Amino acid sequence: MPTLYIDEFVGISNRFEALPLAFAIQKEYGHRIVLDWHELDSFSVEGTTRGKVRPWTKLGAVRVRDCDLSMFKTLAGKKVICRSLDGPDEYLDPIYMDVAARVKAAPFVAEGIARSFKPYADRPVVAVHIRQGDYHMVSTDRYDIGTEWPAVPVWWYAAAMRKVLALQPDTVFFVAHNGSRSTLQALFDEFPTFQLDLKSPYDYKGPDHQSDVNPVADLFALACCTTLLATPVSGYSHWAANVMGPVSSSIVPIPGCTEAAPQFGVVNMFGARMPRWRAAGRTGSDTTVLDEQWTGVNLSGRAELGWMSR
Repeated sequence: MPTLYIDEFVGISNRFEALPLAFAIQKEYGHRIVLDWHELDSFSVEGTTRGKVRPWTKLGAVRVRDCDLSMFKTLAGKKVICRSLDGPDEYLDPIYMDVAARVKAAPFVAEGIARSFKPYADRPVVAVHIRQGDYHMVSTDRYDIGTEWPAVPVWWYAAAMRKVLALQPDTVFFVAHNGSRSTLQALFDEFPTFQLDLKSPYDYKGPDHQSDVNPVADLFALACCTTLLATPVSGYSHWAANVMGPVSSSIVPIPGCTEAAPQFGVVNMFGARMPRWRAAGRTGSDTTVLDEQWTGVNLSGRAELGWMSR
């Protein structure tokens, strides 16, 4: 049986995006899938095995970084190291959501999420994902996309949270972020917020990816909410809003908006693959500018946790 390996070549949500290609290769050619990931104590992926990619593992392996149809058709019987976040649509589209359903939270993660959300069971919960660290601020005055991985200014999240409370006053916000909490303290001081109490045991990705809270738990928790104040382009926001959990709407900043005149858009693409999400963040495709009443956005949704036990 040929073997396909996925190592820690990128962050966790991007590695999730490599799974559909891995399972497509398995379905077509019978590969065994081996994951060399630290975080597998916090979740499992049905149909895979945990292992290590050693220097000798790489000998004779095909390194798949950008898998188009012609490459896909050469992989029969080959040892593969998979580092591609995309692949042929005709193979990935039919299995994408089925593969996502294979990703299961560990019991302690699901229990920790339930414990943190329980006090807010009767209130609307809006998720907030703030990407710092490896995402870079183009301007503190405007939201601009002048870099491949653009950070969103904190003032935009504050403006969005104020808008949510104006429209749905009993909302509470679940906040997940990497980087320093100190840069976000104003949000925690002004708004009704909560976070998970599951500390992160992972520091192998370095300070750019560092978070105080277990990042796997944060991702599953974000996915429990039906509205997400998102970070455009981020695979983490994508998997939380568009792949895992209930159908969600992503509220995103409109490029060029300022603190004095913030603007909000909505992206609804549940079940779509990540290239479409990243195109929305970089080009404005699939993005609808919201009116003053945020027409079409349901802010009354309670957190939905049942999907984690299915």
